[in-house]
Amino acid sequence: MTPRYRTCLITGASSGIGHALGLHIAAQGVEVVLCARRETELTQLAKTITDHGGKARVQVLDVADTTRTVEIVREVDEALGGLDLIIANAGVGIAEDLDPHSWEAMAGSVQINFAGAVATLSAVLPQMKSRKRGHLVGVSSLASFGSLPGAAAYCAPKAGLSMFLDCLRLDLAGSGVAVTTIHPGFVRTPMLARAQHPTPQLVEPDRAAALIWARLQDQPARIDFPQPLAWLTRVVGGLPRFVHDFIMRLVPAAR
Repeated sequence: MTPRYRTCLITGASSGIGHALGLHIAAQGVEVVLCARRETELTQLAKTITDHGGKARVQVLDVADTTRTVEIVREVDEALGGLDLIIANAGVGIAEDLDPHSWEAMAGSVQINFAGAVATLSAVLPQMKSRKRGHLVGVSSLASFGSLPGAAAYCAPKAGLSMFLDCLRLDLAGSGVAVTTIHPGFVRTPMLARAQHPTPQLVEPDRAAALIWARLQDQPARIDFPQPLAWLTRVVGGLPRFVHDFIMRLVPAAR
């Protein structure tokens, strides 16, 4: 039986969920292309993978540079004879020591969490459509389900990414190209290292990676975790506006 995935490109692979996904997916016999800005961390991860018999390539990439991102993804796709799985995982949190409502505080998240992810996922979409195969995966967040205090810079780009993927899913139905949106809750990553707010149902990166990989085999529309936090977040996000706003004013700002 031919394996579903022969090759996989992962952005944000130098730490957190991306790092754990690189290890986990490579262990399944998939050749992984590890992308991030930090070459040293990528090289160390690739060595770990190859030392255990896996296949890994390192590609230094800053998804904030969307033009270069598209160029690199296309180059990798051609070099590998087609990417089967692309996971747009690179992301940043809310900028510290800046007014959270200033453009300077929001620019990085908008460019990386939304524009960078869209560039990554669309770079070789025409080629995937032509081949009639492929799987596009975007790592959004449970924070995309509704507004949170002090988190406009994070929630809005993630909500935009979720909507982009939802639209793609409609457009690509029957094309052979699958689309999955991942909505994690709190995962123990460097992004949360200095968090002052509560982090209920905190998930370890290796557990998150295992859960994601197991679910990806069915190519679902969404992977939301952990439960029941995902269920609760959706319920609160769907409440009448005045009720939602009252509850959110009781929640500590996400900084």
